[in-house]
Amino acid sequence: MRIVKDSDITSAVASLKAFSSNRLSKYHRNYRRYNYTPFASLNNIKDPSVVGYYEQPAEIEEDTTATPQLNVIKSCIDTLTSKIAQSKVRPFFNTQNGTFKDIQTVKQAQAFFDLYYDAQNVNKKVSETFRDSCIFEKGVIYINEVSKNIEKALPWQVFVRPAEVTYGKLTRVYYERKDYPTTLLDDDLVIKSNNENNDYVTYGVYYDTFNHIKAEIIDGVVHRKSVYAPNKLPFVFLHYCSPIVGDTSQSIVDMLNSIQLEIDNLMMKIKDASQLNPALTFCVPKGSSVKTSQLNNRVGQILEYTATPNMTGSPVTVATPAFIDSQYMQLIEELKQSAYELVGISQLSAMSTKPTGLNSGVALSTMENIESDRFETQLNQVIRAYVDIAKTCIEVFPEEDTILPEDNQRLSIKWKDIVEESNKMVVQFSAADSLSKDPSTKLQQLQMLAQTGIIPQTRIAQFMELPDIQSGYSLSNNAINAVLTCINDCIEKNIFEVPDYIPFTMLKEEIINTQLSLKAAASEHNDNMEDIEKLTKLYESVEIKEADWQADAALEAQTQASEGERTEDGLPVGTNVLTQEANMEQVPQGAPMGDMTAGADMDVNTPDGGAALGQWNNAPMPQ
Repeated sequence: MRIVKDSDITSAVASLKAFSSNRLSKYHRNYRRYNYTPFASLNNIKDPSVVGYYEQPAEIEEDTTATPQLNVIKSCIDTLTSKIAQSKVRPFFNTQNGTFKDIQTVKQAQAFFDLYYDAQNVNKKVSETFRDSCIFEKGVIYINEVSKNIEKALPWQVFVRPAEVTYGKLTRVYYERKDYPTTLLDDDLVIKSNNENNDYVTYGVYYDTFNHIKAEIIDGVVHRKSVYAPNKLPFVFLHYCSPIVGDTSQSIVDMLNSIQLEIDNLMMKIKDASQLNPALTFCVPKGSSVKTSQLNNRVGQILEYTATPNMTGSPVTVATPAFIDSQYMQLIEELKQSAYELVGISQLSAMSTKPTGLNSGVALSTMENIESDRFETQLNQVIRAYVDIAKTCIEVFPEEDTILPEDNQRLSIKWKDIVEESNKMVVQFSAADSLSKDPSTKLQQLQMLAQTGIIPQTRIAQFMELPDIQSGYSLSNNAINAVLTCINDCIEKNIFEVPDYIPFTMLKEEIINTQLSLKAAASEHNDNMEDIEKLTKLYESVEIKEADWQADAALEAQTQASEGERTEDGLPVGTNVLTQEANMEQVPQGAPMGDMTAGADMDVNTPDGGAALGQWNNAPMPQ
């Protein structure tokens, strides 16, 4: 890496912009053809042209109206973009030969990108970027490493070296945004560039991975330079047709432009013929008694002719000739069909109608499959873009930033941990959501997955993810979260004690599942046996805890069964008076009761338990 001066940066920027000097003319034409609007410009961003106001073509005769629009270019592009947008994809992270920390890192990366893609509305931005590639030839996605935003860049504002595109390795790129509001810039950069009183500037960002430098340029002057450590540029490119040489290729507009021009010419002739030709023709013989001045020629014309001798018939003949031959309309239909066939779109998709001759459901399904195969190349590019965005984020985001917000119950993972473990991690793609959005259908799918053993039965509530009734599933979600926390504390903090409130069965299942994951991810350099043995010790602690809990529960149940509930008198609850009396202790027969005759001692304090009559208040006998 050498020292890069400001003059070197401005020179490199000028060189990059020179490679694309002729590209803007093509983009202007394609933009106008797609919007069917002449004079539309891409140069003025702060006050752009109003599309759809001016009619195409621009030459309009005074005696006719504007030519009806039959824009097959826009129809093809919008239909194809809609079909591509249906493929919602998310990056899927998996480990190869990893440790427990690797597994946790991948899980946090997966959790982050699932939320991140939804918050950034990546599906919409990728679909719009693909539409740009259909119009201009390529679309560009910009990953802002400072704000961590995914943005759709305008294709004519991104400049690269064609040779580097050809050889598959980009080292420098310049992204210039004209009419950029100063309110979107950092205050320090606005003050440094003396643009406090300006509303708009030309703001450019130059990236160089060879010299590892990033420069911010305002109105052609370098105002801030910084070190750019990543070896990857924060851009993802989409092409409708992959370039063979350089960074230019054909778009849908390029393919259909000549067909669209021919359709426009035919439509102009048909429009002129329909408006200038009379709707009716009145033929009146000369010398007839019919006064031509009394006929209305608003929707027709009046012709006088010399009748032949012995000619019979009505004095007025009404003719309705075709204003133009039907071959014009037939030719337009053939051109439309050719345009759809060139792009690979069926009449079923473009017009939402059933093609002629396809009457069965099997035939319609077969047609859709053939059409999907036609777009396989474009679909693969879009799917790959989702994965490339995730990989680019991992490489360009600040390494010291944590993936997810810090949490006492979660292992803190930073972006540099993902970069370090990238050799043990595979980033693939999968459907964004393979489960139905309908709650009842989603529940049936999850139950089927649980029955087949794909997911644990205890995870059904977690995967339901219903925000409006989330409190109803909070117990199940909290249980699995507590279980995973115990496993994490065991491995990271060597804590083997199990709280009494943890569901033991669920914890044992997750311990075994984690051990299997660690064993599958083991390598010859790290067999993960230390973590597996920790989990085995935790499993034994759970079994001991569970056995003690079961023994205590059994003893308590046995005690309750033998004793039962008692009243304050010590009698069983729920018995009637007779039963209670029957259960009372009887006085033993033959026990000394004392003298019950007159004068007997009936005081309870006497030795023999009796008290003589008349002696109730006598003092107790001395012992």
